[in-house]
Formats: sequence, C-alpha cells, structure tokens
Amino acid sequence: MVPASFVSERLQTVSVPARKLFDVIVREAYHGPLRPKLTGTATPPEILEACGLDVGEFYALLSALTAAGLIRVSNAYPFEEIQLSPEAAEALLLSGRIDEGR
Repeated sequence: MVPASFVSERLQTVSVPARKLFDVIVREAYHGPLRPKLTGTATPPEILEACGLDVGEFYALLSALTAAGLIRVSNAYPFEEIQLSPEAAEALLLSGRIDEGR
C-alpha cells in the first residue's frame, strides 16, 4: 500500500511550477471539460488551456513530473494522454483529494 504522503513527498522533488502543473493535471483528469474520455485522463490541449504555459515549458515540467513518478504519458504526439501514476492516484484517493468514482 502506498502512503497518503506519497504525492506530497514526490512533489517536494520538483519545482514550484511543476507542482502547480500537477494540480492542473489532477483537476483536468478528473473534472476537465473534454468528454468522452477515460476517467483520470487529461490531454495536453485541455491542460495547456487551463494553465497558460507555453508548449516548451509544459513539456519540460511534464518530464519532471514523469521522472518523479507522479504521472504517466501514453501515446505519441499529438494523441498523448496523461494519467496519474497508480501510486499517485492511490495516494490521492487515500488523502481524499479524488474520490472512488473519480
């Protein structure tokens, strides 16, 4: 079992802008405007629209979050899908930041 502190501990290893981007990813993955899509999945267009980063900065921060084990990116550009890592999703569920129904 992953501790509820997994996400906060991992976020300490990335920059403040990456932490803010992670919050946007969580929000868009579970409550974003694009439908239909898999629950818990966000796409670069909806994240970029919500966060206002330029594309280069976005991908650099995305790389940092992936390296920290907080997210996973599947599929190739331009069809990327961004999901929380299983460990991050479990920790956020335990902490109450997301619900079972997501």
